[in-house]
Amino acid sequence: MMLNTGTACISDVIGQDNSSAAFVYGAYSLADKFANGIMLSVLLAAYSDNATGLKWIISIIPIISALGCALCTWIGIMLYADKLQKISTGSMLRNHQKKQTSPTAASPDSQAKGLLDAQNQE
Repeated sequence: MMLNTGTACISDVIGQDNSSAAFVYGAYSLADKFANGIMLSVLLAAYSDNATGLKWIISIIPIISALGCALCTWIGIMLYADKLQKISTGSMLRNHQKKQTSPTAASPDSQAKGLLDAQNQE
């Protein structure tokens, strides 16, 4: 879950910039693999004699991490969603707001949809 959240955040910030996307994803993947490998080796070294402790750690840590990830994601959305949409080139919120405030002429399909929406609201 944390890997998907991190990748989605990176993807949102990179947006349409294809020139450095491969490097950014590669660096993120490498850092993730090093962090996981170091953490696993530390846990195995510390609990190699205590199988029960290692079982509890391996079963509880992912649950705590998933709950922490969900909490941090919720806090991030509540506090920083508007700031992220300003810096993100691929933000759906940003693109949607541009379309709403754009002074350009609307297509016939969107005009018809707007008329239908107005009629449904009445």
